Amino acid sequence: MAEVFKCPSCSAPLEFEGKMMQKCKFCQSNVVVPSEMMRNSNAFGGAGALDFGDLSALKGKALQIAEIQKLIQSGQKIYAIKLFRETFGVGLKEAKDAVDAMEEGKSIDISGMKIQTANLRANPTVIKIPKSVGAVVGGSILASFIIPAIFVVGVLGIIFYFVWTSMNRAVEQFTPLQEVTNNQIPQNRTQEVASIAQEILKFGGEGIGAGKFRDNRTIATDTQGRIFSAEFSGSIQVFDANGNFLTQIIVDTTNPFADLATDRKGNLFVLENYNLHRFKIENGENLGKTRIDNALDLAIGLDGKIYISTQNGEIQVFDAEGVKLNTIQLGKQFNLKDISEIAIDGAGNFVALDGATSVIYKFTPNGKVLTRFGGKNHKSASMFAGIPYDLAVDSQGRIYASQVSRISIFDANGNYLTDFKTTQAFGMVFNDKDELFVASRPFVVKYKLNF
Repeated sequence: MAEVFKCPSCSAPLEFEGKMMQKCKFCQSNVVVPSEMMRNSNAFGGAGALDFGDLSALKGKALQIAEIQKLIQSGQKIYAIKLFRETFGVGLKEAKDAVDAMEEGKSIDISGMKIQTANLRANPTVIKIPKSVGAVVGGSILASFIIPAIFVVGVLGIIFYFVWTSMNRAVEQFTPLQEVTNNQIPQNRTQEVASIAQEILKFGGEGIGAGKFRDNRTIATDTQGRIFSAEFSGSIQVFDANGNFLTQIIVDTTNPFADLATDRKGNLFVLENYNLHRFKIENGENLGKTRIDNALDLAIGLDGKIYISTQNGEIQVFDAEGVKLNTIQLGKQFNLKDISEIAIDGAGNFVALDGATSVIYKFTPNGKVLTRFGGKNHKSASMFAGIPYDLAVDSQGRIYASQVSRISIFDANGNYLTDFKTTQAFGMVFNDKDELFVASRPFVVKYKLNF
């Protein structure tokens, strides 16, 4: 006869499924089975039959997990996969999937994996921690549940303690909102980075005539070397590669421009408020506009697709004619309500700025998070003292964030590298030569980065 107990949430009668934790079929709650039922259950052999042997091996597994994380962070994934296989006795695919998940900052469940121990009765044994109870490691460390049975508590307590203490340092890159003690802003920052960015071109200046600006905050370049920069609203000026004025494009709007971008087919795209305008660069022909509600920023990938971030935590995808192709939902999963800036690297990964928190996220093309960093905390170099206004990515995947008076640089994994001083820096863009153009109102400045 099946053993029955009541759900603590809805009081519905539940049949014991032989697991320490099960889901209520009525209210969908995760229910911890009463300890007395577990002790008396044949599924667990009775409490007296639980023999966990020498638990010292569990500490070793925790330390191995920390070592795997270190290998991942140092770019040695092959060795990380090898160590994972040796540690948990899984196949190549399972180890690779687990290491990939850890690299992306996700959690992985090690509770169903076998852990080799030495039995107190001198015979080698293998215990398998039930998946419904086990420890979780990866982007975060969790001890799943407290089970009243004293032997189970002992096992989970040891796993949790050693995994937590071993991994707390190793996963700092996946908890970037905490302050990183070895990532403080250098005292001699200005002298140290003076040669990182070399100013090689500057043009513009205050005014309303050809080649002059009052409030230019956006910038773009094309494959012909032409440079585009726009007033906060109304007009876009076009320059040759040397900064000589060529022409002006008037946009019929009184709303401020959010961003400019060009594709590799000679089209210019202008995002303002809720409209995406399209122009032919050669003759300035207006190709029409597409309405996009709650639009915030614009980026174009090497595939020619147009990506627009919104206040709804979405990235909407369009073709060059303004036809909507897809919507990538990020808001609910990552609590992103305001993707104020986006950029795309050469692999198609998105770099997105949460305007509410100043946290930068990096996502795969399918919307899976790779890393996050930044935030509002000036005490460490990876945090922002000011408000980030724009993002850019170079050909090596390095990430740049402008903050009016400086531009901060991070590697492809979000680790702080350095920064350099600027004046009124807003929009940024890289050309194919990895030269950085900045809308530094009322100027346009081109930098050569020396890495």
